[in-house]
Amino acid sequence: MAKVKNVNNETEKLSDIIPNKEKLAYGVGALMDGGGVALMSCVMVKYMTNLGIAMGIASTIFMVAKLWDAITDPLMGFITDNTRSKYGRRKPYLFWGGISLIFAIFLLFAPIRDWGMSVGGAIAYIIIFYLVWNTCSTITQVPYCSLASDISPNHNERNWANTFKLVFSAAAAGLSYVIPLFLLEATQPSADGSPATLSMTEFWIIISTVFGLLFGGGLIISGIFVKERILPDKNAPVEKFNFKRFLASYSIPFKNKSFRWHITMYATAFMCADMISALAVYYATDVWAGQYLDLGFMSLKFSSMLIVAPLMVMAVVAFPIVRTLMVKKTKQFAFRVGLPCYIVGGIMLAVMDPSWTPPIVVPIVAAIMGLGFGGAQMMPWIIFPDTVDVAEMATGDRPTGTYSGIMTLIRKVAGALGVGMVGWIIDACGYQEAQEGVTEYIVQTDAALLAIKLVLGISVAVFITVAFVASFRYKITDKKLDRARYFIDKVKEEGVDSLTEEEAKERNALINELYGKVLAVKATPQTEEIVEEAVEG
Repeated sequence: MAKVKNVNNETEKLSDIIPNKEKLAYGVGALMDGGGVALMSCVMVKYMTNLGIAMGIASTIFMVAKLWDAITDPLMGFITDNTRSKYGRRKPYLFWGGISLIFAIFLLFAPIRDWGMSVGGAIAYIIIFYLVWNTCSTITQVPYCSLASDISPNHNERNWANTFKLVFSAAAAGLSYVIPLFLLEATQPSADGSPATLSMTEFWIIISTVFGLLFGGGLIISGIFVKERILPDKNAPVEKFNFKRFLASYSIPFKNKSFRWHITMYATAFMCADMISALAVYYATDVWAGQYLDLGFMSLKFSSMLIVAPLMVMAVVAFPIVRTLMVKKTKQFAFRVGLPCYIVGGIMLAVMDPSWTPPIVVPIVAAIMGLGFGGAQMMPWIIFPDTVDVAEMATGDRPTGTYSGIMTLIRKVAGALGVGMVGWIIDACGYQEAQEGVTEYIVQTDAALLAIKLVLGISVAVFITVAFVASFRYKITDKKLDRARYFIDKVKEEGVDSLTEEEAKERNALINELYGKVLAVKATPQTEEIVEEAVEG
């Protein structure tokens, strides 16, 4: 019989407990999870426009590269679910993928224009190596995100492990917003007439070295030291690739009612975050061009750091508050409680204008947004494994890789659409990109400045409101998860016929509420056959 211990009045298997050292190793893998997306969202379009690429084209490149993930993410989900090695299903991809990311980032940000490449050549180069970067990202992120569920069958242990993950993710996102934007702004002349202080070659070396080692190194550590505690059924055959089944796999997670509402919360909240990160540099350097923040003892030139830094700091401050609310209330309550601050802050940034607003107000408003940003960033990945538990209870199968692949795909596609809309709208309103040979600051038109502010305010108001409403439709609680795990274990070990009449009714009601339809599992420990049954009413 498995050894157990009593923790907080709950009996837990010792084998399900995750040591703190392992939680740390799992957490550092999130440096890429949070930082990689942040880096590309906030820098990539601006980086391309600094190379002389038109904003509309830059936004399209960004979106096309992300839509490539519509193929690679679900495919990687299939591959990792069907991998069988002595190192596990997920860990080999973290290790080797982490190494590939280091090379990919050096290639992506190479100072090709300084080396004499034309704008047309730069467009082709960026398309190729941005696709390479996204492919390397997929190889690591789908397996890593699957670990959010596979690291332990115990939801309390998963919650703690994913809290470690989210702290590292938030810290990496903060660094990946602030440092690259600061460095990128230094490569361009400013509105007060100051020349560029950093060459593109220096930018390349700093960005590639720092973030290549940060992202790739974190994943390598996770690949070595993290343990997969939920393993595939030893009797289950490795599934051969079938194109029709592969296409059908796109729809599997969406049969799960809880996953549908969870992905709505996730996609809208993170899409909004990507749009803010893409807009931050334009908002700071164009809308607030030439402004200084007077702190009395020092004066700071206005930059995107004054928006992103307070937002991320307050998001991290909010994490323990969000976790406390999650334990005392529910995860969905913890997700939505700060969202009104997020909405109000976004609208205020859109309304404020340098002609009448003291610059000190901007970082204060950004900090207010951070209170809602923290919960919006933290909770979706803590919620994700719970939706996989519901799927396993309903179907007898645990397709973590498929769920993870679709989730990362939706995240990337939502971000691509968001950042794409930013570029297309601002470009249509007359935004002017850097021109070859021009070393002076370019003053943008009133229409372009208004577009930057309106896109910022409207995106926050619309997408965060959708996330807020969706959180009320998500019904999973810890109490329901405990019952789900009980039914999963009992059916797996003893068969569905072992359930009492009351248990069978409870299980069917739980599946109907959380998954959407009752699936009767006619099974023995050796064989399983899933039979769908219609639910009256």
